[in-house]
Amino acid sequence: RISRDIDIFKLIFVGGGNTTTTTQAMTRFRRQPRSGRVLDHRRRVTIILISALSALFVGVNYLSNNGDDYHYHESRNLDKTAALRSNTSDNQSSASNKEEDGMKRNNSLLNLHPASTENLPLCSATRISLTDKNSFDETKPTIFTDWSPAALENWKDRMSFIQRFGSHPQYVKGGDVQPLQNARGEKCTARTSILVDTMRERFDNDENNVTGDVHGRQMKDDLLFFTNDVENPTFMESILKDVSVPAPISQHSAWAGENMGFSVFSAMEQGSSHPFHFHEAAWLGQVSGARLWYILPPGTSKKVVGAKVNGCDYFTGAAALPSGAKACIQRSGEVFYLPPSWLHATCALEPFSVGVGGQGGSPKGYEQDFPIPTVPNEWTEAKERAELAKCSAAVKKQTQTDGAKITSVKEKKDDEQQNWKWFDGNIGEYYDKLERDEHAKRNPNVITSYAVHRWMGPQRKTLDHYILIRKAIYEMVLGRLPPPGEEVTSTGEESYPLRVFDGGCGLGAGLMWFEEHERTWSMTGHTISQEQYTWITKDLPEHKFNVRLLTYDKPLGENESDDKYHAIYSIEASIHSPNLSNTIKAWSDALEPGGVIVIIDDFLSVGVSRDDPDVDLFAKSWIANSVHSTTEVADMAEKNNMALVQDRDLGSQYSIAKLNYRNKAPKLRDEAGRVHQGWLGSKARQKLFLDGKITYRMIVLQKHGDISIEAEHATCAAVATSHEDETLAVEIRPTLMTGKGKEGGAQQECLSGWYCCGKGEEYWDDMAATRTESTKFLTLPRELFGDYLTSFAKHLTEFYQTYPADYPGQDNKKGIFLDIGGTGSVASGMTMVTSKFAHFAGPLDYWVLDSEPSAKKLSNAIVCDIDDCPAAQDCSYDVTFSFTVLEHAARPWKSFDTIARITKKGGLTLHLVPWSYQWHATPADNYRFSHTALTTLIQDRGFEVLDVGYDICNQPELVRQKRKDEHFEVIWLTYVVGRKL
Repeated sequence: RISRDIDIFKLIFVGGGNTTTTTQAMTRFRRQPRSGRVLDHRRRVTIILISALSALFVGVNYLSNNGDDYHYHESRNLDKTAALRSNTSDNQSSASNKEEDGMKRNNSLLNLHPASTENLPLCSATRISLTDKNSFDETKPTIFTDWSPAALENWKDRMSFIQRFGSHPQYVKGGDVQPLQNARGEKCTARTSILVDTMRERFDNDENNVTGDVHGRQMKDDLLFFTNDVENPTFMESILKDVSVPAPISQHSAWAGENMGFSVFSAMEQGSSHPFHFHEAAWLGQVSGARLWYILPPGTSKKVVGAKVNGCDYFTGAAALPSGAKACIQRSGEVFYLPPSWLHATCALEPFSVGVGGQGGSPKGYEQDFPIPTVPNEWTEAKERAELAKCSAAVKKQTQTDGAKITSVKEKKDDEQQNWKWFDGNIGEYYDKLERDEHAKRNPNVITSYAVHRWMGPQRKTLDHYILIRKAIYEMVLGRLPPPGEEVTSTGEESYPLRVFDGGCGLGAGLMWFEEHERTWSMTGHTISQEQYTWITKDLPEHKFNVRLLTYDKPLGENESDDKYHAIYSIEASIHSPNLSNTIKAWSDALEPGGVIVIIDDFLSVGVSRDDPDVDLFAKSWIANSVHSTTEVADMAEKNNMALVQDRDLGSQYSIAKLNYRNKAPKLRDEAGRVHQGWLGSKARQKLFLDGKITYRMIVLQKHGDISIEAEHATCAAVATSHEDETLAVEIRPTLMTGKGKEGGAQQECLSGWYCCGKGEEYWDDMAATRTESTKFLTLPRELFGDYLTSFAKHLTEFYQTYPADYPGQDNKKGIFLDIGGTGSVASGMTMVTSKFAHFAGPLDYWVLDSEPSAKKLSNAIVCDIDDCPAAQDCSYDVTFSFTVLEHAARPWKSFDTIARITKKGGLTLHLVPWSYQWHATPADNYRFSHTALTTLIQDRGFEVLDVGYDICNQPELVRQKRKDEHFEVIWLTYVVGRKL
């Protein structure tokens, strides 16, 4: 017993008299069995000595750490025995650092002891007050001070938190932020109170934490309390009563409108961590404790970041800090903001470090979209703790097996590979059998169901490959930028009729995507799988592209009679080439000068031998006949009049390991009846990728010479215009109609039952006559105020009077007035209207475009979303018009793209939208538009502005007296009239 007591005595000395360590030591003494605490004379003497010296050490330690003004500097050297202690001379010499840092600390901050004294890199995050909104740059990491939500007072410690939220069920997650599983394979859950207690008890009892050191702690050993408002909406609703998105972060696009992202909650014990990762823009407010952040800029390669480790290991010296990483301390009452794609790791510096925040995107993109957690009502606390203990033990077991090496093909040949079905190198039969097995999963109308590539990006897309390829072709062949993302190139714009070849087209997903997005490109693809060829020719929707049942080593056809291509691409197919050098030669010969080859595939890492047993297994099972490094491919290109001009590491850039493999090594055995050798190949590929022996890359090879492509300028039909003296006699009345009936129904006096408009000039004149203040940046000129109805009627009248007097002429073919959103919001309970602005059509036919399914019964309706409406033909409408509609669009800039595409040359576009107006979700309400916004939106798309301004509408006196709800008393509407050049 005395020996055990002396160990406790040593612990107090090792802890340097630290109060936390001393408390742990005395707690260890109290936890001894009662029979072991019977005091004899010798032991009494020992305990008295321990107590006296403990008190002495604690007192001296307190005086040494608190007698001076104690500061923590993020760029200061760290003392070996007290990681965050600065001596007196440091304090005196760091006045400038104090001002820069603005952070005072006491000795309770951290008990993690670094293995060696080294500099903590200077934080690169901007530090500003939340009240200083004008200094916020959303492209830079930022620490906001002066955050004071109610949570800081209401649940600032563990006990008050448990009292408020202890009954809510939670998932129990490991250091990889995935739920632990019990022996039955079920996700582990526990009530908040049990989870928080278990995290504390586990930390207190962890041998690695006895002195506050985390050496030896593994990433997956952690128990994390991490959830979001999609996974656990009831809990987060309670949390968010005391926390809200702080301004100016609330104005950030990641949390605006339908892109508002999701809310997150994070609680960690001291020494717990989130390893390096990245995602959309995010913010986290620290409610209690402190958090150490390590950050790296977007695009930092996986090679630089290295293996995933507990973030605290960088601080203690147990792991090497990635080159270029910066460290930032976040304390209670501070908000940390990270722009998109910044890599970051965190380390909890204090017990019960709690943060609440938000992330852009969806939890699904981060593998955090689990069902709402539950705990059986019949479970007692003892039962719940017992179940949780099983899960906690499972994470240790998991850690021991995750890193186990998968042996090579020679060692596995007799057991784990004996059940696999092999195809003796016949790639055609290989894919035929694979397609027969997977055919039921395909939907010919959904490209993602047959675009079988690696997932990329936060939304786990397999279509990003095509976006990257299109971008490379535009930049290298056309010398210009492509349309953003998945936007379709309009045939109404300048276009280039490229010839493009898909080398190994698979099920035709790439060909179909490019045909939909680049309508002037001529596409050809080759496959040697009969099943794939049948799918493309028999199952896919009608298409223009050409596909052949032929090797991609003959890109110009069997007789080499095709015209040469401007671009060739291959996605995860070139690796199957029997001889890649020959394939590169064939593709180069089939290219025009200046043309490009874009390859997305797996490549050997530098220094890895093709004879490596694991590489050999992959080559055999994946039929990867051409496993090469990019350096070797560059040499092949040089021999064939080409040069390597781009080499992108997609594996690191798009988180391939996490999205596709969850960063876990596979087991080389068939699962769920999957015995096709391709499944073994995919597992071998997974292992090679995680071991760093292969990389997933996009390379671009360009043929020497100058490319010559003539742009096609698509002709856009123009409106009918008279070249004679006599023109059409027509006048449009500035009236509003009910829209019920063929002729527009009855006339109505006001905009609605709530507002009458046409008060723009009256408002301005009254303001000019009665104003008491004159602020330049608030003042608008009088010419911006008017009556939208008068403006619309005037410009439509003048427009129609340019038509020939005999319009529509002998062929009696009229133009079209297109009323966008012209049926009203039936889905929101409104009555359908069919002709509200038919009188605006004048000599034209009146049509409506609406997303309402009920509009299908109308003979003059196009049913689609204006943001993306292929059914509306290019350059087909004399007038495009909308009336308080575009604020409901999800992406109004796309709406105006469509409007520009479909309006005839010389045609009019007229729109009325709200500027100052109440929320009105019919069925959504997303945007408000100033006069400058409308001007930019139409001028950037080839229109000249004929009129733009504001109309002011107010409630009639009777309405103000008898009706009251959320309606504003006065509203501002913005109107614009433009003509397509």
